[in-house]
Amino acid sequence: MFTLVAIASFSFVRLFFISNEGKEALIKVGNGPVQRVSLKTDRRINLEGEKGRVVIEIKEGRVRAVESSCFQKICVNTGWINKPGQNIICLPNKVLVTIEGKESPKIDAVSY
Repeated sequence: MFTLVAIASFSFVRLFFISNEGKEALIKVGNGPVQRVSLKTDRRINLEGEKGRVVIEIKEGRVRAVESSCFQKICVNTGWINKPGQNIICLPNKVLVTIEGKESPKIDAVSY
């Protein structure tokens, strides 16, 4: 009985509390090729989008858009991302940043 409870507890903790951080980001600008970048090396990447410049920052295993020439700055306001499946999208500049990792999130939402 104790073993069953221990296994169930470990599975619950692994599923909900252990972070599933991504290993790399995929960056796509317009119809150009996909660029794969590691999240292990801190750096800034300057991208030239359709309407202007977008600056992507990689730091401590996370990614964010620091600066963009777009009007609403939704991509900048997205903030840091680090889990597989998360995205930063700048529609005016046609820039897409997606986190990839070994596992995708198992639970997206829970409703009753």
